[in-house]
Amino acid sequence: MTPKSNSRAVQRQIDLTTAVCQERLLASHVRHSLALVDLVSDSLPFDDALDIYVRILRLNAEQARNIGSRALAELGRRSGLPAVEDLHLDSALEEEEGRDEDSEDPSATGRSGAIFSRVRRRIQGRVQADLRQRINLAAARAEDDLLTAHVDNALLFVKALADEMPPPAAVDLYLETMVLSEGLGDVVYNRALSTIADRLLPPVPQPANVRPKAAQEQGPRHDLRPEPIAEA
Repeated sequence: MTPKSNSRAVQRQIDLTTAVCQERLLASHVRHSLALVDLVSDSLPFDDALDIYVRILRLNAEQARNIGSRALAELGRRSGLPAVEDLHLDSALEEEEGRDEDSEDPSATGRSGAIFSRVRRRIQGRVQADLRQRINLAAARAEDDLLTAHVDNALLFVKALADEMPPPAAVDLYLETMVLSEGLGDVVYNRALSTIADRLLPPVPQPANVRPKAAQEQGPRHDLRPEPIAEA
């Protein structure tokens, strides 16, 4: 979807909003990847934990590098870690990507089964049911938080481009800009527009014994007024 105006000011607003959204997503990834590192620190080293996070969240190589670098920097600020080259993070990722999918352990089950089979040799039998459960729960929490971040980002696009396009088009532009998968994009699109509907439309009548939605969910309210766009 192209904005009504192709002015440099509007394009700059889109670029700035995109940068803010990307930074939000990166911050969420770093927060959750470090939470996973801490969660499994009794069983897995940093690079294995980060590799599992990258694979479960289906991140590409560029995203993995950015998250890994930011996570290392954060850990360095906390307690002082070895330099990134000492952890051999990039070589570990390349090694895993180059392995034959057919060599995976056939006993591995569930979404994380293939991931565990790839790192099994390095962790040498330390994968246990409790560890698998902790990783699956942490991954589910991360994906839910990232979904919320995408919805908030889509609403930021709506606010920033309110004078240029209607909300559905602004949400579509966000999905195209972030290259979200069709399934995830549909969920983000519907949740973002549902949030706008709750702000702008009369409430849907509820049965007498059901509390209004606003009383059930005390989430943040989004200001959908447009952001000012500086003149070129």
